[in-house]
Amino acid sequence: MNFGILHESRLNEKRVCVTPHGAKSLTKRGHTVFVESGAGVASGFSDQHYLDKGAQVVFSHDEIYGRSDVLLKVLPITEESLEHMLEGQTVFTFQHLTVSSPDVFNALMAKKITLIGMEIMEEQDGTRPILTMMSELAGQMAPVIAGNYLGRDPMGRGVLLGSVPGVAPASVVILGAGTVGTSAARAFIGLGAQVHVLDRNIDQLRKLRSVLGDRVTTIYANQTAIENSLKFADVVVSAILTRGALTAHVITREMIRTMKRLAVFIDYSVDEGGASETTRPTLISDPVYVDEGVIHYCVPNVTSGINRTASIALSNVLSKYLNLIAEHGVEKAIKDSYALQKGLYTLQGRNMQPALNRRFGIKI
Repeated sequence: MNFGILHESRLNEKRVCVTPHGAKSLTKRGHTVFVESGAGVASGFSDQHYLDKGAQVVFSHDEIYGRSDVLLKVLPITEESLEHMLEGQTVFTFQHLTVSSPDVFNALMAKKITLIGMEIMEEQDGTRPILTMMSELAGQMAPVIAGNYLGRDPMGRGVLLGSVPGVAPASVVILGAGTVGTSAARAFIGLGAQVHVLDRNIDQLRKLRSVLGDRVTTIYANQTAIENSLKFADVVVSAILTRGALTAHVITREMIRTMKRLAVFIDYSVDEGGASETTRPTLISDPVYVDEGVIHYCVPNVTSGINRTASIALSNVLSKYLNLIAEHGVEKAIKDSYALQKGLYTLQGRNMQPALNRRFGIKI
């Protein structure tokens, strides 16, 4: 079987799906791995590193698409990339299809693409192997991002996340007590910030409290609690996720307007549309904007900012599923793997996510 690792060039993307070590796990089983030249360079993996592990380097988009049964990419499929794809190909990527255009959705169907969204893959116990890993990384990045813009001259307010005797620490509000929220809370607490986490799932809040103890304040996330929390926050982190669906706008423009001047709002929900009416996607090269006096950081591919760590982590988890496909073929691997089944957006051009029928106005 032929696997193709694409070189992403849009949106300042620097991650790569599979490292040379991951490629070796496929080539040693007798399979072919094509790597588009430069795909791993930004993460510290040269073409020679891949060659040393048995992969073959190719030098054009058309060639990597044309020679691969299974395409491995990080960024969502676009109308442009669909032009290169062959009918019936299998693709692994972070697609977030709920925010894709109808043209992309229709073209996936027309070309009979099998699309596996790494962000929606889920094991039988409810864990999401790849999303969890990326979420842990994103959560740990939150204090670095927040601290940079909260104290930054000339934009920031000159506030430190932690404190010294006689000076209160920064107040951090995190919406969502899942993996991102828990990881972020732990990291903020480590820097001495005052952390409040809101969620509608009491069990999640209980679990968070059992992990972090009295160092975190947990609050049930009704609308009034969210409104009141935003008013005192120096930093707000949205870590809300609804699997395979658009994120609801739980934060209105009016609520953003009540926040402290030059407070920092990090919206990790931007991948699925964003949690605020003021959210719009930004680039790592130009990550922030000020709206209603609040600094907004809304980068969809946020872990590209730690691309080497993210690439290694992604390859480590993804390799298990690629090896399964290599051993049994795409069809049988999907049949045998619950996680791959749950990750299907489309199977040979058939929509496998009912929510997308509603999203794109398709009558069942």
